[in-house]
Amino acid sequence: MTASGLPPDVVTSDTGENTCSGNVASSEFVARCAMIRRSALWAAYGDALGWIGELTDSKGLKRRTGGTPLCRPIPWTRRIGGRMGITALLPEGCYSDDSQLRLATGRAIGSDGFDVEAFAKVELPVWLSYGLGGGKATSDAAANLSGPSIPWFANTFKGWSNSGGNGAAMRIQPHIWATRALNDPAVYLPDVVRNTICTHSHPIGLLGSVVHALTLAHTILTGRHPSVDDLMATTRIAAGLPEIMRSDTEVGSYWRAAFERESGAFDDAWSLAIEECREAIGVVGTSASNANAADRYAALVERLKLRTPARRGSGMLTAIASVGLLWCEADPEKAMRIAANEVGTDTDTIASMAGALVGATADSEPPIDVLDAALFRSEADRLTKIACGGHPETHRYPDLLHWSPPSGRADALVRTRDDGFHVRGLGPARVVSDPISSPSGDFQWQWLVLESGQTLLIKRRTDLVLMEEEIETSPGQWSPHPMSTRDDVRLPTAADQRADESVSPVATTPQETSNTTSGQPPSLDLQRALDYMAERKDDDRALGVALRRVVYKGTPGQIAAFTAALIDELRKPVKIRQEHRG
Repeated sequence: MTASGLPPDVVTSDTGENTCSGNVASSEFVARCAMIRRSALWAAYGDALGWIGELTDSKGLKRRTGGTPLCRPIPWTRRIGGRMGITALLPEGCYSDDSQLRLATGRAIGSDGFDVEAFAKVELPVWLSYGLGGGKATSDAAANLSGPSIPWFANTFKGWSNSGGNGAAMRIQPHIWATRALNDPAVYLPDVVRNTICTHSHPIGLLGSVVHALTLAHTILTGRHPSVDDLMATTRIAAGLPEIMRSDTEVGSYWRAAFERESGAFDDAWSLAIEECREAIGVVGTSASNANAADRYAALVERLKLRTPARRGSGMLTAIASVGLLWCEADPEKAMRIAANEVGTDTDTIASMAGALVGATADSEPPIDVLDAALFRSEADRLTKIACGGHPETHRYPDLLHWSPPSGRADALVRTRDDGFHVRGLGPARVVSDPISSPSGDFQWQWLVLESGQTLLIKRRTDLVLMEEEIETSPGQWSPHPMSTRDDVRLPTAADQRADESVSPVATTPQETSNTTSGQPPSLDLQRALDYMAERKDDDRALGVALRRVVYKGTPGQIAAFTAALIDELRKPVKIRQEHRG
């Protein structure tokens, strides 16, 4: 590290001259790029290492590692797809659903904010076809969101109000990496909540997301891990969440009303969760300090009862344990190893969440690259640009007005007219292995790589269907990431930032960044919205979807035009409307 605190390779240009002199904003951008990259990479590394130790015992771990100590990610085999699935050889550094859903969250974040509808209606249903791991609540929620009339803010699948696991807390880091206001939780917590309640609505699950978001923001802002007092302070901030939620109509009104019909007053349930969180922090804050790091963490695990099935995957306890792990061991590699070997706990999620925290203060990247490391780096850079007020290119989703999720887990992969491959909602892909058939022969699994650079082991049908016209004509994927190996990677310099006209050190509002110079968002096709409204004017829920999309994406003129057309249609007598439709 240099005197400026920046890695030497980003302080100087290719000619060796200091590119940051006199440009504080550029220096801050480069420093934040380094920090967010390391946070993302150590999170993925902890996931890849910890996944090997997940849901097994000491004997099972030895079988998975071939009897060698679990020190670094290695190739290993695991059952994929349940009893009717396959035993797959997973490559070195292969990551689980934790990192997959973290990438999905980041993909849904653009310069105009978090597209929760795309995340809920595209990312989650499609994830079912390639998910490696995944808890019951997340899987059930994603399957339910595949339904055409299920909104993200009322995803009332069976057991929805009791979903208190960590399946949401483990994926919310991109909201913090991309925020322009680390010191103002009221800015970033609404999106954290929106993301969470797509799958997890119990206060314990929601609190896990909130606490982890607050601790990660604290770490990035201060450059140090939260202390016991800092962690306790997060509960005081979290206690005010109900007030923040009230400003969000869909969350504060619709979701909250559904929750209270099912489980009673939310404020009371939230207060109980806050008290439980404070008690848990008090417990870990008094862990023995005279033992070695592994023993201290083992004691913390026992105090929190993290091997108990009912508590092992708790969102709130996992968020606390990820911080407590770093009190026991601050060295990133050693901390990841300790978490991964503590079998009987949620090894991958604790290591992954702790990795996001420790990576933000680490001096270096992980010792080996995880699978798709180039993608994690480039996504970290893209989110950093957003945090700095930039407008980087973002994934373009299918038009949700005409989107229907895959009907089954084997239906996301389709073929194109030129005999290529396409993952619905995610874009073109190339296969990198032969299909692997299930024992029954009903389905296959196949390794492929998306145009964006993400590697998937996807469930597919033996005979792929032809890509539907509506997907084929939807906006495409952003260009492939050019970085493929660690040796080819360098952090962007201040000169790179100045050369990128899309990056500005001056923060702008979401409203300002959503408009083009012409004043009309390119993502809204008003005529398609009007046609959709005309076809489904008798479906109140469909009209709500259309109206919400126009309000979110349209200019004031487009909103006025759509509203006027809607009023005209609804005021027509039913007979006239039916004749017009016929």
